[in-house]
Formats: sequence, structure tokens, C-alpha cells
Amino acid sequence: MMRRTNVADLLVPLLLTAGLVYALLRIGYESLPPFQWFIAVPPAALAVAELVVARRVRAAVRHQPQARPMTALAIARAVALGKASALVAAVLAGAAAALVVKLLPSAGEPNTAGSDLRVGYLLLAVSAVLLVAGLVLERAGIDPGHRPG
Repeated sequence: MMRRTNVADLLVPLLLTAGLVYALLRIGYESLPPFQWFIAVPPAALAVAELVVARRVRAAVRHQPQARPMTALAIARAVALGKASALVAAVLAGAAAALVVKLLPSAGEPNTAGSDLRVGYLLLAVSAVLLVAGLVLERAGIDPGHRPG
């Protein structure tokens, strides 16, 4: 049986990724090309899609009159997608946080680092939205009348 995602499930990968990415950025940031804002588009699109699917799953699980029926397997797949997306969002947030922390000292300079810092902030925001969407999707598949045993 699958258990709900908790804070520790997400905090550990976030912190490990942040530490590793920060160390890698300290070593080789100057050799990287500038980050572009559109790298945040795929996780943002995934978050929107998951919120739409979560609404449909929740309606099916709660047997709402207007809901289209869903198979148990489709609901389970949606829940698994939500769990996986929350984990990916935690890793993305850790990487974005490392980028922001690395570039924060050079925030006032009009150079590539300033542009990359804005991309880091954007990625942090998008990863937060994806994290919420993943958790909402995961919890949408839980029957409100079911008591864990």
C-alpha cells in the first residue's frame, strides 16, 4: 500500500540536491552558458496539467454527479504521478535554491549572473507550484471515507 508523501520525503532530496548543486556551481559556474527563462515552462505546464487532472480525479473518487468515471488503475496512476512530481519539484527547488544562493552576492551587477538569478527565482516559484500541484493530485485520489488501517 502506498503512503502519503510527507515533509521528510521531500526535504531530504531538496537539501541533498541543494548541497550538491551548490558545490558544482562553485566549481564550474563560469563555464556554463547563461540560463534562459523558458527552462521553467515544462514544469509549469506539468503543474497546470496536474491541477486539471486532480480536479477530475477528486470528482471521480468522491462520486460527484457530474464526474466522468475513472478506472481504479487510472486513479492510481494519477496518484503515482502526483507523488513523483512532488519529488521532482523538491529536487528542482533544491537546484534553484543553490543557484540563487550562489548568485545572490552578485545580484546588483549588470551581468549574466543577474539574469541567471532571475531565472533561479523563477525556477523556485515554478517548483513550489509544481510541488503543490503534485501533492494536490496525490491527495485527490484518496477516498474521504477510507480510514487507513
